[in-house]
Amino acid sequence: AGTISPYQQALTLHMVPVTLIGVSISTAAFPKLTERLAQNRTDLFCQELQTVLRVIIWLALPTVVIAYFTRGYLIHFVKNGGEPLMAGIFGILTLAILFRSIYHIAARSFYAQKDTKTPLYISLFTIGLNIVLAVYFTMTLKLGAYGLAWAQSIVAMVEVIILFVFMKRRIKRLFDMDFVHAVIQMFSATGFVAMVTYFMVLLFPLRAEDQSFFAIFPKFIIITSTAALTYLAFSKILGLPEVEPILNRAKTILLGGVGR
Repeated sequence: AGTISPYQQALTLHMVPVTLIGVSISTAAFPKLTERLAQNRTDLFCQELQTVLRVIIWLALPTVVIAYFTRGYLIHFVKNGGEPLMAGIFGILTLAILFRSIYHIAARSFYAQKDTKTPLYISLFTIGLNIVLAVYFTMTLKLGAYGLAWAQSIVAMVEVIILFVFMKRRIKRLFDMDFVHAVIQMFSATGFVAMVTYFMVLLFPLRAEDQSFFAIFPKFIIITSTAALTYLAFSKILGLPEVEPILNRAKTILLGGVGR
């Protein structure tokens, strides 16, 4: 009793970054992927797919960390006064943000090859797996709504892994050493972001008396801004090219402001 609304709201909230990152970028990249295959340029298709994957992973990783550590603030924005159950469910579902974001470009990579059956069969399998895990976690382990969230996160990861196992059989050079090295660097930068975000949450804690939007929002902005700048800085230090468009855009805005 009383778990349906918090679970649904947490589920909806975790889909916001998935839509902003995974759906939007994958939708924009899909025509180019289709064009490469129409030109019989599987090498360029692989290159485009790698580029899009890297961007999605680069954006999704810090989003997962920031969403997890600031979940209390985010739930306060959804429901004034917060909701511990919703925050706990959302904390588990943040793990699914990365994989659900990747899923959209993974599925579209099959659609670009005019293969809609493989993603469908995999989805049918993962739906069945989701049901089995949900029943096991809630009925056997007695985890309640948290069990539903764990089932969602695990299934999101499994679905992406299976999709790329099938894709790897078609494109041997999809995950070359450059790609793996870049992803490792992204995880390294995200590790520093996790430490900084955790420290910032301790420095600007969510207190019981913080009930109004104007009491919470400044803390949230300080925490997220510091985490974002940390990620940009370490991405630059590690030489990740994904950070360059953002830095160039920031320079243009700043220099343009100085010029005026």
